[in-house]
Amino acid sequence: MGYYSKLASAVYNDIVGGLRGYTSNPTLSIEQLEDDLAEMRLTIIKEYSLKGLLPKNDLLMSINCIPVDCKDIERCSCSYSAGGTPTLHFEIPQLMTEFDGGIEYIGSIDKQQPFIWYTSPNVMKFHKYRKRAKKKPYVYIDITPNENNLFDCWVFGTPILKKISVIGIFKNINQLDGFECCSEVDPNNLSFLDSEIKRRVTELKIRYYRQLAPQVLPNTQAPQ
Repeated sequence: MGYYSKLASAVYNDIVGGLRGYTSNPTLSIEQLEDDLAEMRLTIIKEYSLKGLLPKNDLLMSINCIPVDCKDIERCSCSYSAGGTPTLHFEIPQLMTEFDGGIEYIGSIDKQQPFIWYTSPNVMKFHKYRKRAKKKPYVYIDITPNENNLFDCWVFGTPILKKISVIGIFKNINQLDGFECCSEVDPNNLSFLDSEIKRRVTELKIRYYRQLAPQVLPNTQAPQ
């Protein structure tokens, strides 16, 4: 069960309990609660960060052993294409790029060889002119979501690579489920945010239903 699924189940129970006497059948879905929780998490992170209450390091998550394949960097599937340029490639969950690009580390799985990374192709093209580290491997991260709603990443300047590791700040924690087999991510480490996310969504939902739903009155009619 994903991070938001667990949290949504807890919020659902709290909402139902808080609406006793107001409605016996609130029109709630776990899927909608998951979306609300994901949106609230981003809102709280941005709010706390602006106030300086949430250090960047508290949001970092590590995904290890991401498989590397090859993908046409031009991503042109037209029938008249010359074949494109197959390039070492991998995918990562979407990043919160407002936190210095959202990447703390990207490189070898033993964490001993960090790669340079770029999110702008215009900046990346000047890599070869760097005075230092121009021969180091580098990664281009396309921050436009692909067909899997993930970010495509291409690796340059390195021989055949099978796995790669990334430490970053990810936008949707549920997207990490696809990397679960090789991930050290433990969403329970985010418990410092859980209670605030849970409280705010629960209060918003209960307030909404109490304002709009007619109160359920006890049946005082005598039996016929």
